[in-house]
Amino acid sequence: MSADDTFDHVGITIARSVEGDAIVDALSDRDDIEVYEHASYCEVRARDRLRLDFDELTEECGFPVDGSLIQVVMSTYYGRIAMTDDAVILTHDVHEAAEL
Repeated sequence: MSADDTFDHVGITIARSVEGDAIVDALSDRDDIEVYEHASYCEVRARDRLRLDFDELTEECGFPVDGSLIQVVMSTYYGRIAMTDDAVILTHDVHEAAEL
């Protein structure tokens, strides 16, 4: 990557566990998301913006998914992160992050 290139991906690293694997499986069906699996964690990333919608994940996983659970299974993230009542949102745009 040259000095003129920008890195516009955002992502979250999710620890491998029953809950973490279920969340990653639910997210991996989306076309806008890339999943990289490792022995003890999975990296979930997207270009520009990543939204982890709690209702959608709860429905797909079969157990309640909320901000508390995401904080437990998340080991790190990159991008600007915001937690709302409905979702965890990661964005690379500092102006969008300020509005969340």
